Amino acid sequence: MQTETKPKKYELKTLGCKANLYDSQLIEAELQSRGWLPAMPGEAPDLCVVNSCTVTDEADKQSRKMAKRAGQANPDTRVVMTGCGAEVAPEKIAGDAEIDFVVGNQSKNRLVELVLGAIESESSANRERGIRKGVLLGGVSDYSEIISRHPMDREWATPESSFLLPPAHLRGESGRTRAFIKIQEGCNSFCTYCIIPYGRGPSRSLASAALVAQVSTLVAQGIREIVITGTNIGDYGADLSPDGKPQLENLIREILAQTRLERLRISSLDPVEISPELRAIYAENPRLCAHFHVSLQSAHSKVLKLMKRKYSSVEMTDTLRTIAELPAPIGGVFAGMDMITGFPGEGTEEFEAGVEALRALPWTRLHVFPYSEREGTPATRLPNSVPKSERVRRAKILRDLSLERLKDVHARVLADFRAHGRLLDRVLIEGPVKGPDPARIYVGGYSSNYLRVVLPVASAEEAAGLENQVLALKPESLLVDSNAGDVAFLAAR
Repeated sequence: MQTETKPKKYELKTLGCKANLYDSQLIEAELQSRGWLPAMPGEAPDLCVVNSCTVTDEADKQSRKMAKRAGQANPDTRVVMTGCGAEVAPEKIAGDAEIDFVVGNQSKNRLVELVLGAIESESSANRERGIRKGVLLGGVSDYSEIISRHPMDREWATPESSFLLPPAHLRGESGRTRAFIKIQEGCNSFCTYCIIPYGRGPSRSLASAALVAQVSTLVAQGIREIVITGTNIGDYGADLSPDGKPQLENLIREILAQTRLERLRISSLDPVEISPELRAIYAENPRLCAHFHVSLQSAHSKVLKLMKRKYSSVEMTDTLRTIAELPAPIGGVFAGMDMITGFPGEGTEEFEAGVEALRALPWTRLHVFPYSEREGTPATRLPNSVPKSERVRRAKILRDLSLERLKDVHARVLADFRAHGRLLDRVLIEGPVKGPDPARIYVGGYSSNYLRVVLPVASAEEAAGLENQVLALKPESLLVDSNAGDVAFLAAR
């Protein structure tokens, strides 16, 4: 009698950026193509992959702690560390007793092949219960030194071999209603606080024809909104162009002209990367969502120079005022901005001047991070370090300012609806969410200009039927989450 083999189970834990989320989708797709299934809650997986972040020392610690917990929870689970942490310091990670394999970003596109091959080649004698050994796979090694250029001895995967398109309706942790496509990988900027150029390698782009084909495939699968992402998407196409100039605007025009995609959203850009040509595309095509994620980091020119950013407060001011004038649905252009507080050299005068500058400018929300040292980066050697308690204090000031601004934007939309009946247009419903009444069922989504909406429904069946639908909704009241610094509309149909 032939016994049925149980399918192997995996668990995937993703930390950090959208590029990591995209990479995790590819890992899941490969595992599922080989018959693996995602482990259910409470079920011990055969394999746990931790896709790490190492942007700060704290992020690095969280990634390693997550991998250690997975190994401690079940000694039979094979634990793999990948991502930027695995690329930057693989030998250090391999020393953790709970980690079996380390695969850097150079070889992440071959992770499943490398790990399963290594498991199959082991003899039973080499795998005693509860005893682990950190094996480096794919040839990754520690950086001998951190300098402001990419070393020439690292072989990074080409976009054609690693920027694949995950299949629709992935089962597991990384499946999402909104689809992401990765157009670019790596960074050449070497900001003084950042380790990511070493974790992701030099900037390299996938040709526009392949990306347009990916968008068309997703549209055919029913996807209505796509977010283009990468490590530094403002550099897109510079490596493909004869004159070395970025080609992001050309790519956006091609996607809009050659596909039937309803909504295109762009992830993080520096102020100077929001060019006049890009703003013109926003102005003439509402399919490009009126939503900017600005990688600002500081509102003061002195601090920006210490960070080695490529712009000053002058460019910041011009960019924010210009994009605020673009056409947009009710609520206006959404401008979210990343901010670091307490960077070395940011004195009280610089911080307060930056706050006053922000108060006078048009924007919607701040994503605030107290400066966190990352070992090996030049910023750790800068003088005039700000005490951690002061970094936290400043972060609270900016978060309070952000919540104040976000509430004001939403209150004006609500007043406009009550006075003139203007609806929240083009809200894409993404799925079930928590609402103010635990006894009721809610779905949630975002308008094209990224205003969050919570909608009560009568049943789970109605909730399922609304998923991936685009609706015009009536904003009825505000839901304010002070702890998360977030505001949403409670809406009605």
